[in-house]
Amino acid sequence: MFHIKKILITEFYFVSLLFVTNTMADHASPSFETGAAGAIMTIPGATLPKGEMVFGFGAQFIELDDISDVELENLGAADEDVHSVDHLLSLTANIAYGITDDFTVGASLPYLERNDIREAHNDMGTGEAEFAGDSKGIGDLSLFGQYRFYRNQNLDMAMLAGLKLATGDTSEREVEGALFESEQQPGSGSVDPFLGLAMNHNRGRTGFSANILYTFTSEGSQQTELGDIFNYNLALSYRVYSPQGAHDHHQHRHVLNILDYVDLALELNGDVRDRIEIHGTEEENSGGHVLFISPGIRVGLGHRWSLFSSIGIPVLNDHNGQQSEPEYRLIGGLSKTF
Repeated sequence: MFHIKKILITEFYFVSLLFVTNTMADHASPSFETGAAGAIMTIPGATLPKGEMVFGFGAQFIELDDISDVELENLGAADEDVHSVDHLLSLTANIAYGITDDFTVGASLPYLERNDIREAHNDMGTGEAEFAGDSKGIGDLSLFGQYRFYRNQNLDMAMLAGLKLATGDTSEREVEGALFESEQQPGSGSVDPFLGLAMNHNRGRTGFSANILYTFTSEGSQQTELGDIFNYNLALSYRVYSPQGAHDHHQHRHVLNILDYVDLALELNGDVRDRIEIHGTEEENSGGHVLFISPGIRVGLGHRWSLFSSIGIPVLNDHNGQQSEPEYRLIGGLSKTF
């Protein structure tokens, strides 16, 4: 049981810092890999063992319900500041290290792409749908720490804290040469601290985990503040395969070299975001609340590799004003533990 728990703890860190990216509409959802209970997005209370290190790569793809040209023309005629995005791709490379058994630190660097950006424009009273192009580049570097303040045989609880730095690209330009607005840039230009709590409870093959996380945004590029973020997650997981559960000797002998375990998970992933402020004025068509229900699978492989995948279906799209709302979200990745 201890060996299984140790494997699970180490493997959540390979996408551990997707969680400080922006959250609403055409932004990647926050997440913190959750190996402690087999979950994908929910942050666990468990930490890496002392001296253990994880390198990983994660991908997040969000298909958006883009706004039609006719709608954008009507919004432009009404002088509404609205943009439409076809889809978002976020790729993240990261590293985490166990300073002690109860304290883990990590860093993450994302690459972001927003494709087929179109904007509502008012041309002397006539509404137009302008094609702005694609915005892509390196995002903001994030640093985090996780301190486990309570543990027993089945329960872990931890505090989370970190800082997103203003290192990302803020100079991406539209096809006509104008700068993309700050919320469409790969980097925010702001330094944003975040705080949270996380827990996980394991009982046999079943695990439960939950977390809350709050990001305090500040003014960044183009005198824009992207809005504070509140993230909450709940997850239930179940181990459907482990070598100890393989009763057939022939199957056990051959599968053991390939699979360490297979976990299934079901999650609720919620994000609430304040409106964007530009020059101190709130943007009406920004911010809101999105809630995904997300079934997923995690597979542990030999030589301390692991893979995971999840699909998120929005059950709540409560956005302010007119925005490109998510239709579905795909998440996947792999990691290597040393």
